[in-house]
Amino acid sequence: MNMFEIEREIFTLAADAVLAVYSGCNISNAVIYSPAEFPCISIVMSDDGMTNGMHDSSKADDFRDITLTVDSYSNKNNGKKTESEAIMQIVIDKLTPLNFKLVSCRPNSNNNSYYRITATFTATVDKDGHIFTRK
Repeated sequence: MNMFEIEREIFTLAADAVLAVYSGCNISNAVIYSPAEFPCISIVMSDDGMTNGMHDSSKADDFRDITLTVDSYSNKNNGKKTESEAIMQIVIDKLTPLNFKLVSCRPNSNNNSYYRITATFTATVDKDGHIFTRK
């Protein structure tokens, strides 16, 4: 399994779910340090590594541990925290049934002009694209 393929597949599923509710949301698969448009969400595969103890006799790298980092931003005058949380909840609701484990979800904003929430998800993916919860 090409990890870029699984990243695109997961990104598309999450992005489509967000856009179904927030049609004007700016969605990126790259890290965003200062959004130009709001609301905004960034969905990035931030780590991809070999799964220890999951090699067969061929020593093939058939399993990968992946980490997704998701940032949700809102700059509404009233309700930016609520909007950012609602967008993040859509992503959580989409990724959890796919066997992603929500490791952390926290406010992460040092800027008074917008509100940001950062969430981290982990999973193990096999060469066929099956996703397993990482403990």
